[in-house]
This record gives sequence, C-alpha cells and structure tokens, in this order.
Amino acid sequence: MRTTKKEEKKVDVFLLLKDFQKLIKKKPPVKKMVEEIMMMGLKIKPVLGDISLLDLSNKKIVEVLWSLGKFDDFFQAYYEKLSDHELSILLKYFDHLRNKLLVYLPKPILKSENLNDIRLGIFEIEVLRPTNHQKKLN
Repeated sequence: MRTTKKEEKKVDVFLLLKDFQKLIKKKPPVKKMVEEIMMMGLKIKPVLGDISLLDLSNKKIVEVLWSLGKFDDFFQAYYEKLSDHELSILLKYFDHLRNKLLVYLPKPILKSENLNDIRLGIFEIEVLRPTNHQKKLN
C-alpha cells in the first residue's frame, strides 16, 4: 500500500471521472488538438505492421491521441492523491476508455486504399510520453 498520499483534501474519484468526461467531450478544433499533442510530446512507436500506411492526420486518430494525452495528464495529476481502491477504479475506467476509443477509430485509417499497399491490414502502436521527473523551479 502506498503511503505517499496527501490526506489534506479527500478526492472523489467518481467526481473526477465526471469532470474528465466533460473535458474530453469538449474537444477543441483539430488544429488545436494537434498543437496540444505536440506540446504533450506524444511519440508513436510501431509494434506491429507498417505504420507509414496509417493516416495520422485523420481527425479521429487525432482525437484519440488527444484524449489519451488528456487522460495521462489527468492520471498524473491525481495519482498521488488517490487510494489503491480509487486507482483500481481509475484503471478500470481507462480500460473502458481504451476500448471505446478503439471502436471509435475509423476503418480504414490508411493513406491509400490500394489493396496492394496493405500488408495484412493489422497495426499495433504504442503511444509513449516522456516523463519529467524534475520539478520546475520558479
């Protein structure tokens, strides 16, 4: 059990999730989402398939990446404030969100619809974000 929790303010994980859902429902324009994704420093690492065929400028892919980045921001902000039970709720929600986002992705999401360009049509990527362990001093 983690002992680094701050007990000053009790955090209700369900209210936090409700606030998070409101945030991701109010998506900014695609151009703004792309800017935010760039600021988040998200990196896409291929695991399976030729991702050069993927249309990463597709609006729905941009929305999924933006939503993942926002969830990461949310998770990092509240990680130390939540109990183990609340974290398990958060992780279950993340699994639900991940599955929802996968269903949301367009089919196909390829740059070319030429069947000769498609090798198996199966892709798997990891979305990574560098961690910043140093606190900024102001």
